[in-house]
Order: sequence, then structure tokens, then C-alpha cells
Amino acid sequence: MKILNKRPTSVMRRLNLVIASVIGVAIILLLAGPVYALSVTDGAQRYRLDNGLTVILKEDRSAPVAAIQLWVRTGSANETEEEAGITHLIEHMIFKGTPSRPAGRIARSIEASGGRINAYTSLDRTVYYVEIPAGQVDTGLEVLLDAIQHSLFDSEELKREKEVVLEEYRRSLDIPERQLGWDMMALAFQKHPYKRPIIGYEETIRSFDRRAILAYMDKWYTPDNMVFVAVGDFKTAEVLQKIKTLVKDFPKRAGKKPSRPQEPPQTRLRKFLKEERVQQVYLGKSSRLYERLKMDANLVHGIGVGIYALKDPGLFSVDATLDPDNLGAALTAIGEEISRLTTEPVFPAELIQAKTISEADFVFDMEDMSGQARTLAFFETMTGDMANADEYLTRIREVTCADVLRVARKYLRPRNLSIGILAPEDSGISLNQAVADLVMPRGFAASAKADQKPEEETEPSMVVLGNGIRLILKENPDIPAVSMTAAFLGGTRLEPQGKWGISGFTADMLTRGTRNRTAAQIARTVESWAGILRGFSGRNTLGVSGRFLSKDLYGGLELLADVLLNPVFPASEMAKVREDILAGIRAKKDRPTRELFDLFYQTLYPDHPYGHPRTGTAETIKSITRSDLAIWYRSVARPSNMVLTLAGDFNPDQVIPYVKTLFERAPSSDKKLPEIAVEPSLKKPRLAHIQRAGAQTHLILGYVGAGIGSRLDAPMALLQTALAGQGGRLFIELRDKRSLAYAVTAFRNPGLGTGAFGVYMACDPAKVETAINGIFQELRRIREKGLTREELDAAKRYFTGNLLIGLQTNGRQAMQMTLDELYGLGYNYLPRYVRNIESVTLEDMQDAAHRIILPDRYVLVTVGPGDGPQHAGSLTHSTETRSATNQEHSQDSD
Repeated sequence: MKILNKRPTSVMRRLNLVIASVIGVAIILLLAGPVYALSVTDGAQRYRLDNGLTVILKEDRSAPVAAIQLWVRTGSANETEEEAGITHLIEHMIFKGTPSRPAGRIARSIEASGGRINAYTSLDRTVYYVEIPAGQVDTGLEVLLDAIQHSLFDSEELKREKEVVLEEYRRSLDIPERQLGWDMMALAFQKHPYKRPIIGYEETIRSFDRRAILAYMDKWYTPDNMVFVAVGDFKTAEVLQKIKTLVKDFPKRAGKKPSRPQEPPQTRLRKFLKEERVQQVYLGKSSRLYERLKMDANLVHGIGVGIYALKDPGLFSVDATLDPDNLGAALTAIGEEISRLTTEPVFPAELIQAKTISEADFVFDMEDMSGQARTLAFFETMTGDMANADEYLTRIREVTCADVLRVARKYLRPRNLSIGILAPEDSGISLNQAVADLVMPRGFAASAKADQKPEEETEPSMVVLGNGIRLILKENPDIPAVSMTAAFLGGTRLEPQGKWGISGFTADMLTRGTRNRTAAQIARTVESWAGILRGFSGRNTLGVSGRFLSKDLYGGLELLADVLLNPVFPASEMAKVREDILAGIRAKKDRPTRELFDLFYQTLYPDHPYGHPRTGTAETIKSITRSDLAIWYRSVARPSNMVLTLAGDFNPDQVIPYVKTLFERAPSSDKKLPEIAVEPSLKKPRLAHIQRAGAQTHLILGYVGAGIGSRLDAPMALLQTALAGQGGRLFIELRDKRSLAYAVTAFRNPGLGTGAFGVYMACDPAKVETAINGIFQELRRIREKGLTREELDAAKRYFTGNLLIGLQTNGRQAMQMTLDELYGLGYNYLPRYVRNIESVTLEDMQDAAHRIILPDRYVLVTVGPGDGPQHAGSLTHSTETRSATNQEHSQDSD
């Protein structure tokens, strides 16, 4: 389950500053621009059932998937002080059993049908959502509407789930920026319920009983307070009739109308400084701010501007992360830019660009069913009419430079300002000086200052260029956009000795300057097209991905060719990127899970490149030179080692010659990539621990796993699926039944030639030994008895269903085909992989479990208070114990 409080955040370990102004605007979504007349409401049908339930249905056959969502017009803002957190707890409990589906069966039914089910709570709404293959829509409808109408709220289940939520609450206490967010809301809203954390407080969570939950449900969970939305591959008439049947006994009744204390006008600046055990300052990519503070002056590691789109007055916020020494200069620059907004009209070109970006965001969000459903439901729920989605676009197009100036003068005033700073202990920061740095520049505004769907999906094809580059093409004319991915085998696996992190460093530098363009020119060009172009690096690959509107495809391709064929790695940009990487490495110390996964891979792969952090270490990043980047890039960026994929709205007959013109100029090479030796197998258990203060202990019990394309890959994918998820064994046995943790899951990370498989858990430090023994018990059951036929079939449906759901967008399809081709599987490997999954037998599963889950060959790593486990639980053999208390680690996130 998720708590959703829409706010852009820069989550890095430094000083964190949040600057916010309360704005008297109910809904602010910058979704517009005169690029395309795309309407999300085209084809959507709205119905009002007899009991008051609003139903919105939209057929879309661009993918064999459906998104089903139910929005309840209640969030934490409808709670009283005594009810703080009850909305979120109910969101958890909705899936904990009905008369026809006991606890665990709800999620298991959806996952067994190949779908996903989850929910989130926000300030103004609670949303339950299902993504499911088209052939299982009836199951999605039945399960979701059963849970909403007939949840039992069993007292024993409630007792266990409160412990789960308390673990979630304690986990938040270990995340500095989460605490800063809570403090900022309490500062900006002093009367309105928006001031309280959505999750509530420990004392309120503990106080809730079944009677309190039923009383809250009676007030807010009424049909006339709900919006049901479905978008996807189905027939409207059939789905509508199914919904009517399922809710025929859901009685019409008058729910409670919101009566919230209103926030009085803010009349003076509010501020706070909080010092914690963090490494940097948290200030809790606007074009102006990003270009000035990041690109030009490099004063911040990250900066963002955002809007809280709330039912009642919301917030305009600036978030930044930076080193403490740069706080004064950064605040002065932010103050000057805000002052400009309130004293000078924005340039017409800036406004046009903002509109273009906004409509591009809108277009890209329509690529999948969930995005369409979310937009329809948002406008219906928050404004009363889904048609406002299209009307809003029209009104955005009418905004003038004078309108922006008027609104900025009304809301961006010092007396309307709240500022919060989270800084390292003993930072020496003066809160009054920080406020002066922000407000004094220039007086900080001294005064108030048409859908044609193809009948059949187009199959991808591949063309090999004269120099060996493989070009993959996948047409999809449904959305006027194109995604592109170009990649080489590289990544952590091929980094030279002592240069860990060079692949990620190189990826970040590819868009920072070429022989033809500076970094600023590249950034401005991409922004002017409302596009995306960025480097990426993983354990096995290095590349660049992009996304552009169809009208800008050829410009985007030319830009992609320039950054791939002509990078110059300028020294000035290299210094900025190096500092960003070092800041990210330092920031890991604020994230116990990142430290944990670093430690896991380091302990599992002590003699293999996969054991090294993708980001590198502080020492290796400091040692990398411009020459190192250029030499290493040339060693992997060869045509024979490159795959380029385009997916989206384009004409192949026109694109292929253009791509050849751009890319065939790269000279071919027969030089082979280096061979990587296989990691020696584990001989005995290995234990490692990082000691750190906190409310939770995080742990991984893991094994050497299956590699990409190996015969064990498909069985292990299904084993991980059967163990993970809300319907998986680990969730049911260790979280639902025993309340040992808020977070528990199984994971797998197949690599080239080897892989990893493990179980992650976060729990109360007092429960660590019990939790470890619980994991061992479940893994022993798998080894000794395997899965049931029902579990295997459910895992197959969930896994293949999620493949369909996850590959709805052009970008994801392009990346998948690129990597499959690079790894030697073939760009059209996906259908074959699905067949491999479907053909797995119970005997295959048992064989894989016996080969991977070896009782005396595992890694157990922990991060948390105390000394950590001193033995390996009930399967203890001779062990290697490693203390990592004072070591620096970094995570390979692939």
C-alpha cells in the first residue's frame, strides 16, 4: 500500500530546503499546449447508477490490458484529530478479507489472473486500483467491488495490520526527507487537516478498533462518494452490466459531507531549522532555477518546483538538495528568480515552452491504460466532471504572460512563505540568515508583486547497418510520440580495475557536450521539443534513451547520433557531474536499504564486477580523468556492440535511410569485448552487518541465482513471483499472519553468466531473529515440498500478465527489445520467453529450488541497530562473518 502526497522531492543526502507558498487554487495541473488536439475523454462514457455510484468506461484496444480504479472522495483531510491515520489503515484493511474471500485471497486472486492490485491514500482521496489482462476483466471487477463492499475488518486481522502500519510509520522515522515533508506541511497549514501526516501518529494508530473503522466507513464509503473507472480492452455494455450486478446490493445512502477547518490567510513568514544525522542539506527542473543554480553555478545537487494539487488551498513549492556551504548563495539565487516572476513578465517563448512541455506530459501519460483512467478519475473526483480534463487544456492555452505575472504577485509574497531546512548536526547554519538570503534579494517581490486503433499489432523488425549497428523498428501510431533506445554492452561488468563507476560517469556525460553542441545547447534543444534525452548505465549496459513527439523525431535522431558519436567530455561539465555522483554516494548513508543492497552484492560477489557499486566509490570517482572516460567509451561504443531501437509513430521507409545517413559514418571494428570470469560458488554462509541507528533493521537472505537466458531463469522467475507480492507466501506468512514486518518480498537479479536471488525484510530490531528463522522456514518448505499446482499456475498468470502491463509504453518496449538483442537472446525473444514460462513444470521448480536455495551456501546481511545476528539461524554451518560498520558501500541498482 502507498501513501501518496503529490510533491516533487529531491531525495539526496545533503542539506534539504523546502520553500512553500500557500496558494488559493483548488486544482493546478499544467496539462496543455497547442501541439496536438488530444482528448482523454474521447470514447469515455459516464454513467450514474441508481445507488449514486459514478461509473466511467472507455474502450481502448491498443494493448490487451485493462485498468480498473475506484476513487473514494475521502483522505486524511476528512479525519478528526482522533482519527489521524484511520483512512490509511482502512486502505490496508480493505484487502484483508470478505465473507467469500479470506485474508490473502483478494490479492492472490488478482495475481493468479496475471494482474496487480494495490491502493494509496492521499490528503483528499483514497484510490484502489487493478491492472489486469483483458481476458480477466471480470475477475478484476468481482474482486475489487467485493473488497470495497464486504470487507470484514476482523479484529485479529486489524490487530496484525496495525503492527504492519506501525512498522511503516517507524520506517518513515528513518527517512529524513519524509520527516521534513511532515514538518513543512505542519508549518504551512496550521489549522487545516492537511497539517497532519497521512499515516497518522503512533498513538492514534494504536487506538483504532473495529467500531471506529466501521463508523468512518459509514460516513465516507458510500456509493455517491465514489467514482469507478475502467479503461482498456473490453466491451462497455458487458462491463457496465457486470458492475450493475456486482453493486446491486450496495445501498444508496447519504454520506457525510466534508466540513474541514479552513486555513486562515497567512500573514507572516514561517520558518524552521532541523538538524539531524544527515550528510548534506535538504531544501524541501524548473528551466530558470535549474539552469541558474545547477547548470551555471552548480550550487545544488538537485532542484525542483512543484504544485500540490489539492481540493482546498494547495502549495507552490521549491525543493533543493545541496551542500551546507552553498546554502546562502543558493537561497539568494532562488529569491532573485522568484522576485523576477513577480516583477517582470515571463518571456513569450518561455510561456510557449511551458505549454509545450505540459501537453507533451499529457500525451505521454496517455500511453497506458492506467494513465488514462487516472486522468479521467482525477477530474471527475476533484472537479465534478471528467470533461474538465479537456476544458482545462483549452484554458491553459489561453494563459498569457500577464496572467502569470498577476498570479505570481498574488501568491509569491514573503508573508505567504514557509521555509524549512534539514541540515547536518553542528552545521552552524543560521535560520535568520537563511531567511534573509532568500527574502532580501530585490525585495523578493517588494510588493504583492482521434483514435484509429490498428486491428493487429505491428510486429517489430530489424535492419543491420553496413557497419554492424542493429536497428530495431516497432511501429505504434496510436500516440503521436516516438521512444528511442541506443545501448552497448558495458556497465559495471566491463569496468576496468580500480575505475568502478566509470560507466555511470560516462552515461551522465554523454549529453554534456559534443563536438557540435554544448551541454546548455543540448538541454535547451531537448526542452524546446518537450522531449527527453538522457544517458543510462546498469550492470551490463551503457546507453542513451530518448522520447520525442513524432513531429520532432528527425531532430531527435540527429541529436541522439551527435551525443553517441561525438562526445567530448568537457572538463567543466565533468566537474559538475563528478560532484553530483559524489553527493549521491554520500546520500546513501541516509538510505538503509541502499546500504543493505550494496552490502549484499559486495558479500555475494567478492571477486566479480557485480560486487562493485554501479556508482563507484568516492575514491574511484575522484580518480577518473577525462582521458579515462574517452578511452573506456571508445572501448565499448563500437557499431558491432550497438543496438538502436525505435518504437512509436513513424514511417519505417523514411526512418531507415535517415538512420543510415546518421550512424553509418561510425567506423566498424572487429575488436572483441573482454571475457569476464565466472564468480566462484559459495562454499559456506557469509554474514555481514552495518551498524546504524534507526527504528528498523533491514536484512537480506540471498543466494547465487540464475543468469539471463539460463534454463533456470524461467523457474526462478516463477519462484520469486510465488514468494513475493501481496498474495505470495512471504507476505501472507510473515506479514499478514505474524506481523513481523511492514516490508517483505523476494527478489531476483539475473545477470550475464550469474545472478542473485534473495528475500528482503524490514522489521523491528527485536524481531530480527524471529524474522530470519521465518524466512528460513519458508525457504525450507520450498526446497522440501515445492509449490502446489495452484501456486504455480497463479505465478504464471501473474508473471505473464505483468509483462503485458509493464510493456504498454513505447519506451519500455524499446528498452526490452534493445536489451534482449544485446544479451544475445534476440530482439523478438519476449514471445519465446513467455512460452518458456508457460512450459515450466512443478518438477522444474523443484529442481531450480534445489540448485539455487542451498542450505550451506547463502549470504545474510543486515543494516540496523546493534551488532547484528551473530549466527545464521537454524541452518547454521561454518560461516564467514564480516563487520561492515565503518565501511563505505554503494548500491548496484540494476
